[in-house]
Amino acid sequence: MVTAPSAWRRSSLVLAMSGLLALPPWGWAAEPQAARMLDLPAGTLDEALKRLALQEGLQVLYAPSVVRGRQARALHGRMDVEQALRHLLEGSGLRAIRSAPGTYVLREVAQAPAPAPAAAREPDPPPRQRTVDMARLEVIGSRIPRVDIDAVTTSPMTLIGRDEIEASGYQTLFELLRFQPGMTGHHPVAVAADGGPNFQQPFNIAATTSLNALGPRATLFLVDGRRVANYGLTSSELGGLTDLDVIPLSMVERVEILRGGASAIYGADAMAGVVNIILRKQQDGGELIVRHGQSGEGDAQEQRVSLSHGFATPRGGNGLVALDWFDRDALAGDSRDWHTYDHSRHGLPDWRIPLGYRDANLRLVRLQCGNAPPAIAATCLFDPARYISLQPESRRTSVYGALAEPLWEGTTFELDLRYSEARQALQNPPFRARVNLPAGHPDSLPGGSLDYAYFEVGPVRNRNRNHSFDGTASVTGWLGDWTWEAALSHHANVVESRIDGLVSTRGVEQSVFVDRYRFDGTPNPASLLGMVSPTFALDGRAQVAQVSLGFEGPLFSLPGGPARLATGVEGTRNRLVHEPDARLQQDDLALGTPKRALDSRRDGGAVYAEMVLPLRKGLEAELAVRYDRQQGYDSRYSPRFGLKWSPWQSLTLRATAATGYRAPSLFELRRPNVFESQTFVRKVPVVGDCAVELEISRDLAYCLVDVGAFENPDLEPETSRSHTLGFVWAPSADFSLSFDHFRIRRDNEILAGNAFDDVDAFPDSLRRDALGRLVAIDSYFENTGRTDVRGWEAEMRTQLDAGDAGRFSLLVSAHHTSSIERQSWPSAPRVDSAGYDAPNTQLLASVQWLKGHWTSTLGLRARGPFHVTGGDSALACPGYNGNRCETPGRGVVDFDLAYTGFPNLRLSLNVRDLADRDPVNYDTRQDGYNVAFDDPRGRFFLLSARYRF
Repeated sequence: MVTAPSAWRRSSLVLAMSGLLALPPWGWAAEPQAARMLDLPAGTLDEALKRLALQEGLQVLYAPSVVRGRQARALHGRMDVEQALRHLLEGSGLRAIRSAPGTYVLREVAQAPAPAPAAAREPDPPPRQRTVDMARLEVIGSRIPRVDIDAVTTSPMTLIGRDEIEASGYQTLFELLRFQPGMTGHHPVAVAADGGPNFQQPFNIAATTSLNALGPRATLFLVDGRRVANYGLTSSELGGLTDLDVIPLSMVERVEILRGGASAIYGADAMAGVVNIILRKQQDGGELIVRHGQSGEGDAQEQRVSLSHGFATPRGGNGLVALDWFDRDALAGDSRDWHTYDHSRHGLPDWRIPLGYRDANLRLVRLQCGNAPPAIAATCLFDPARYISLQPESRRTSVYGALAEPLWEGTTFELDLRYSEARQALQNPPFRARVNLPAGHPDSLPGGSLDYAYFEVGPVRNRNRNHSFDGTASVTGWLGDWTWEAALSHHANVVESRIDGLVSTRGVEQSVFVDRYRFDGTPNPASLLGMVSPTFALDGRAQVAQVSLGFEGPLFSLPGGPARLATGVEGTRNRLVHEPDARLQQDDLALGTPKRALDSRRDGGAVYAEMVLPLRKGLEAELAVRYDRQQGYDSRYSPRFGLKWSPWQSLTLRATAATGYRAPSLFELRRPNVFESQTFVRKVPVVGDCAVELEISRDLAYCLVDVGAFENPDLEPETSRSHTLGFVWAPSADFSLSFDHFRIRRDNEILAGNAFDDVDAFPDSLRRDALGRLVAIDSYFENTGRTDVRGWEAEMRTQLDAGDAGRFSLLVSAHHTSSIERQSWPSAPRVDSAGYDAPNTQLLASVQWLKGHWTSTLGLRARGPFHVTGGDSALACPGYNGNRCETPGRGVVDFDLAYTGFPNLRLSLNVRDLADRDPVNYDTRQDGYNVAFDDPRGRFFLLSARYRF
């Protein structure tokens, strides 16, 4: 295979071919190509094709034996790509077949056989050739280009191409990925609820996904094969996040998903898999896309305008500039009836919160909600879900440019720049707390307390401004049969978060004890409201700088073909800056955790090598090893081995084994979510002497201790082992089936805990004074956990050409997690949580009909049932759930329709959730739906128009 170094090195995920994907590219149509001035010397056909691919950014696919010994004439003049290929191939007995935009396959031209003597036996018929879906040929998992176009990759892969992205109707990268089988969506609403409803710190508005139930830190996201800066603020629960919404989907050429451990090839964070987002690099002419969508209820409106233009440079290079504007309305929490703490419609408890006075035993003795809005004032039942945004308001503008310019023969300079600005807003319930009013306060209850919601300062409102910049400059070229690349990149994500509606601890104390803040509905002056609820500010900045040098080429010959090697070095510098305001640093946020200012840096480096060994025809081995070193941590080798064997042309068996290594990132240096408070703990031998002791009897005593948390600077790297085993069966051009079993075990997991959990696992949790007496029990993050995930995934594709009735295709893709065995610390039991709190089976299916200018698709997104937890033991169902201990599975049907009958114009309609059924969730800790898997908008319509000029 010949592919421009700029193409495969730009992504660092080498383009390969999968025999699994055997369907033609529906809806793709050839586009006119601009003629350019070309100048290629005479020489071998192999070298001429390489030079043409380099200059034009093409992929020309062929086996080496096809061009061996053939020559090409010199080429000089102004012509398009297809004219150039015909010129180079003239007289060679080969022709180039265009199978996808920018992709050509060389085929031998059939020669008419000479007449045979009458008595001669007819020759055996040639073997039937399998057709290959060239529109979906780019899949990841290696840094080495494949020379065999019928190769099947050793690891299971998923690729979502440009046509599929455009036809899907999804507006954001997060939406596109969250419904892929095996993916878990981390919605902005869930990310903002950092620590859960008991904590008030909704500073983050970011969206991301993760693979195989291992969380975001086990899934590596790349853009054009390079790491990008994480979201500028740290999530207390999830750590560092890649905010997918800063990348406009209109600028994405394709998305490649490698499932299974890949740390040996791509480094840390790739324990569960890799998602590589390839941006568009070139385009003939201009393209305008206009979209408008809204739900069946008339809300959640969104608009998008995208404009892009490709051009050629005088030196024979090419470029692309693009602009994207996206506007999405918020979806209010009270816009859907099912979004409530009242679960009585399912025969479950009503968890709306009665506001009012409670006695010393916390029994409600009198309703009181004087400042509540009229809808609540009659009952004083506070329903927090009605105030939680189902979808944040979002305004985004992005600019992108890509340039590839020849420097000299065989060498190209590339520059990619992208800037994105987003303004988002999210709402949470009004701040609620139990207030102990002093004696003599006009609203106090002697010996009691008041459950109070600060309606008068409004719901908690987060206004978030996010700037993202990514720039990469690289030079690629050829050294004989070897390619090389040197690259430098810089990525930054800057977040400014402002929150209104939160409550100041000191402000409440001042207002209650000195200024007599009223809680009975009597209006409070604006100055007092401002003292109680000031604006809190938190800014953050994450940066990643990278430099790399890599080489790839053939080493020696083996019976199955040439062995190839990819090797290189990488260097990175990470920086994380947090700038909380003075109130946050002084722990003045009520029901929040203190924030500290930081400016941390870390350097790292890696050396990698990967070999592909065609041991014989149909048998190929892959060997990869990576040496990582991070500042402050020991170095580590991560090996990977892959093997594939094709005993028959239609069947390929494949397997991988890999290890992973992940040093704690700068985002891991955080403290757990813990309220600073005091509590009594029973005095037992492990506690020892106490600074403050309360003796109940001779054999029973308690210690009064502080409860807190701290950051652990001595965390160690997490490690992993992963295995995959499967097959790909493609008995004909119209059918393919794949099945893969996987297992990923992650050790030395970073988890939060304290001495209450396991004193041996958290020895630093017991804080003592100078005399050795216990004064506090602190929580912190430590390397104590282990997770072992097993499951399988399968995919089936088939097509039917029905003649005049059109063409039909069917896709079914499924993912099942058979076990998620977790152990939080050595003394904890091993618990298999597969199918608990989240579905362990996901399915994606579609039926497409293509006839004339019309393309229609009926799709199904389905998830299996899952068990409800929250009872007395780890996986027990709460007693109040009765027989509602399993949330039922859910299937959502979508419909897509496109028409291309007008010149250069494509019109489409996408309808999400045709049936418009309300979500169901029997977990009463949730708000009536599962935010990770359910789309709260319900039925949603999107109209799109694309015009090319």
